[in-house]
Amino acid sequence: MEDIKRLFKRAGITALIILIYGVLVQSKEVYLGMFTGALVSILSLYLLCIDVKKIIATKDGSKKRAILGYLQRYVLYIVYLGVMAKFFGLSMVICSGLGLLNVKFNIQLMALSDRVLKFRDKHLK
Repeated sequence: MEDIKRLFKRAGITALIILIYGVLVQSKEVYLGMFTGALVSILSLYLLCIDVKKIIATKDGSKKRAILGYLQRYVLYIVYLGVMAKFFGLSMVICSGLGLLNVKFNIQLMALSDRVLKFRDKHLK
C-alpha cells in the first residue's frame, strides 16, 4: 500500500513538472497534451485501485468486475485520444500518448531505483 501512495505522489510530481516545462517552453503540445495525458493516467490508476478494492471485498463475480474495469479504463484512453485527435491533430495525440505513459514510467523508475539501492547496499558497502 505504501508503494501505491508513493506512486501517486511521484506521478503527481511528474505531471506538475510536465506542466511547468510546457509553460516555460510555451509548447501547447507539452502543457496541454502531455499534462492532461498525465492526469488521465493518474485517474486510470485511481480507477484501478478502486476496482482492486471492490474485487477483494466481493469474492463473487470478481472476474466480471475486473473485465469491466479494464474496459472502462481503456474506453477512457480511447475517448481521450479521440478528442485530442479531433480537435488538435496528430502532434497532440502523440504528446498525449506520451503523457498517458506517466504512471508506467514512474513504476519503471521506482523499480530501477529499488534495484540500484539493493545493488549499492550489497556491493558498495
